[in-house]
Amino acid sequence: MSARENIFLWSGSAVADEAKALRELLDLEPIPNNSGAEPDEYGLRGPARTVDGVLGYLVQPNRHVEPDPRPEDAQAIDGYPVEIDIWLGRSGQAQPDEARLVFDRLVEGRPDIPMLLCHDLDQLVAAYRPGQPVHEFPAGTTMDAPDADVWRDWVVN
Repeated sequence: MSARENIFLWSGSAVADEAKALRELLDLEPIPNNSGAEPDEYGLRGPARTVDGVLGYLVQPNRHVEPDPRPEDAQAIDGYPVEIDIWLGRSGQAQPDEARLVFDRLVEGRPDIPMLLCHDLDQLVAAYRPGQPVHEFPAGTTMDAPDADVWRDWVVN
């Protein structure tokens, strides 16, 4: 599978409600569910903003959560119950750029929701907490425990 961008939301809403909110905020259309997706996975699509192409979105529960992790197993995403995967289907910088635009629109349109932007379930890109400006992580910051000192103050647990 090619790299994807990921946005994690800290929300008490059901995944279906988050998919609906994303669909309305970004004027997306549903992807027909022909792929054997789980009942709590919602595919959406919409036009890219900086290149010709279509962005795909998969809104789903965060299945990467480590419940009650030992300190060495903690991840920045453990406190976020909703995951949005984003892909463009081409290599290069366009996909991360498009995901950043989506993240910024979500911050603007949902200022009450903490969120994280990650690259390929590995690198932390940015974090948002209500009432604070968006925080940019230094390049190479992972979401894993060895980098916890870098991300601890910017994530929800």
